[in-house]
Order: sequence, then structure tokens, then C-alpha cells
Amino acid sequence: MSKRACVGLALIGIGSTAFALAALPGSRAQAAGAPVAIVFPPWIAAEEAVARTLSAGHLVLRSGRLASIVIAAPTPSEERPAGRPAGALMLVALVGLAGCLDALAIDRAAS
Repeated sequence: MSKRACVGLALIGIGSTAFALAALPGSRAQAAGAPVAIVFPPWIAAEEAVARTLSAGHLVLRSGRLASIVIAAPTPSEERPAGRPAGALMLVALVGLAGCLDALAIDRAAS
């Protein structure tokens, strides 16, 4: 494979990943009253992820599918949405994604 083809494939991969991440519901959905999954890097321990989420002003509901994912309650409509916690990679609203990020939904489906 030529160098030009490799660069083209890399750009297509990066572009499609960026497009998919941009299409995920984020803080706009949190403002609309949807629970949010706050995704941290995998090397962040569960306790540290919860501490960072609380210090950013979120109300923690439970841990997600992985230890580095924290499920936060929606922000009440009269309050300003809490900010992104330090070190968080992204905030993803659980609208339609509960089975992907939320351990509780998967555990209930298995029983």
C-alpha cells in the first residue's frame, strides 16, 4: 500500500470518528433532563472519577459499565448545567444509549 493511500485511510478513519463523536447527544441533552454518562480515561480509578464528577457539581447516580464511566443525574431545569469534570473525555446523554454505557440497564436485562 502506498504512503498516499495510508494517509487517505487514516484521514477517513479520523474524520468518521470525529463525526460520530460530534453526533452523540451531550450537554444539550443534559439540559433537557436526560441522565448523562461522564466518560473518563480508563486509567482513572472509579473513586477518582466519582470525586471529580462531584467536584464539578454533578449529582452521581451510579457507576457505568466500566469503572471510568460515571452516570450523573440530569440537571434541574431551573439550574445551570454543571460543567465538564476535570479530565473527562466526554459527556454523553443516555438517551438511547443506556444499554451501551449503563451497567444497571444491562444487569436488569440479563435477569
